[in-house]
Amino acid sequence: MNSMLNAKLSINANGGFLCLSTHWRPNPSDIDPDMPGQKIVMNSYIPLQPEDTCLCGSKKTYADCCRPKRYWHPVCPNPDMMGYSLVAPQSARYYPVDGIGLREQLTKDTHLHCVENSAESSFWVYWGDPALRDEYGILCFGDIELRDNKTLIVMAMSNKRMNILLDLLKEITEDKLGAAEITYGKTDELIIDKLHYKPREQKAKQKRKLRRRKR
Repeated sequence: MNSMLNAKLSINANGGFLCLSTHWRPNPSDIDPDMPGQKIVMNSYIPLQPEDTCLCGSKKTYADCCRPKRYWHPVCPNPDMMGYSLVAPQSARYYPVDGIGLREQLTKDTHLHCVENSAESSFWVYWGDPALRDEYGILCFGDIELRDNKTLIVMAMSNKRMNILLDLLKEITEDKLGAAEITYGKTDELIIDKLHYKPREQKAKQKRKLRRRKR
């Protein structure tokens, strides 16, 4: 997020959203350019007018929703590129799984691209269907990792992305994986104070330090 914060003078704190996106592209310097390739995280700014629909998914106008809030909560594009969702990092864990059969099933699926394939760990990026390419590479909407042929980890940056990935896995495996254990990551370091251009977590730490000094 630092690259976006350094450009604070060129953006309007109450005129749009911060957007987080991930791109994949081959790495020509590798022996196999596709494995693992390069993943690039991009921070961008999406300007909005007050009467525009808010990007957080509330269906309200921007003026009546996120515009007056003190914090920027970043969004990320949905896999179908039909709108955006609030960034909410999370992972889903399946254990135990039939790693050998699962690896073959995932590698064959056209929605996924395998960037690592070994007995210890296999890794796929979710591109969607069709894959969407821009000047930075192919947009990525989630990751799937198979560890030691026993544990399957699904990682996504929003609730919508995770739901789409879990539905895809049900379809690929004919719903044989069972229930997943969901873990949610921290978002405080991603939510930015509009006034100070600092992550909300950092500001909270500063307050605690001030209280200690007063004592």
